[in-house]
Amino acid sequence: MTRKAIGTIVPIASTALSSLASGIVAEVLVKDGADVKAGDLLVQLDDRTIKANIQRDTATLTKDQATLDDANTTLKRVQALSNAGAQTQQQLDDAVAAAKQAEGAIAVDQANLAADKVALTQTQIRAPFDGKLGVILFSPGAYVAPGADIVTLTQMKPVYAEFTLAEPDLDLARSALSAGKLNVRIAPMMSQDDTTAASGPIVFIDNAVDPASGTFKLRALLENADSAFWPGQSLDITVNAGEKDGLVIVPAVSLQPHDDGSICYVVGQDNTVQVRKVEVALSAGDTAGIARGLEKGEVVVTEGQAGLVEGTHVTVVSAPEPTAEKVADSASDAGAAQ
Repeated sequence: MTRKAIGTIVPIASTALSSLASGIVAEVLVKDGADVKAGDLLVQLDDRTIKANIQRDTATLTKDQATLDDANTTLKRVQALSNAGAQTQQQLDDAVAAAKQAEGAIAVDQANLAADKVALTQTQIRAPFDGKLGVILFSPGAYVAPGADIVTLTQMKPVYAEFTLAEPDLDLARSALSAGKLNVRIAPMMSQDDTTAASGPIVFIDNAVDPASGTFKLRALLENADSAFWPGQSLDITVNAGEKDGLVIVPAVSLQPHDDGSICYVVGQDNTVQVRKVEVALSAGDTAGIARGLEKGEVVVTEGQAGLVEGTHVTVVSAPEPTAEKVADSASDAGAAQ
């Protein structure tokens, strides 16, 4: 089965990088549209206050560590004297309490220092993944409010080619995906340059059919190593969903909608019309593949079905096409199922 579709390039990842803290832009280290790697520093906010806080809290930690060391030394001495009967229980309790207070002060200092380091990272706007930057919205000296978008980063390699197919193709597409045979050929729309075409596997079928359009969404994965495809670019897509054996091929116009599916008007050997319920496995252009309800070689009516009912007698005459016949009565046309 092959299908033609119109699609769009969709990035796997695209995000607006924003500042978690307020501050003044100290330095912009990249240019608009730059290619960056994950972890690259893009924009640096003024971090002097945060660094001063780190120095202060580091000094406080050093001081409180000395207090803890002294409290532990005192505690050991008091415990030794208490074991020898030279110290009272109250003196021992006081030494234990002093050591615990010093330990608590250390814990507070370490928490303050950890918070300072987190605040320091919030003054740095770094790339979370490889990609291409958009326009940088702030320049050095500008004030940045918390949550303000600074630049958009879009992943360029790989990318998705997103498109839709009609609902009747869903079962075959799902089967082909499970078998690893669902692939696409993709080219920029209206392009005459075959060198920009690419192929890739379909990796995603949406979990619901859109009831408004009667279509379902698919995504193919393109490596896009040479960045030939751009997010938002329109595509001509050819889908190869493998093959389905045992189908009877009929003109699509021979199918008529019914309450629970489709029907065909079949001309029997006695030239009377039978109303036959059929199961459509797939459709392509002006033909359809029938999984159940028709046999190869049966003649189906392709025009004027509104004037026919079960048992209507018709006269079949030869048609110009070797695989189609024409029903003379009621001006109805019939085609041979293949």
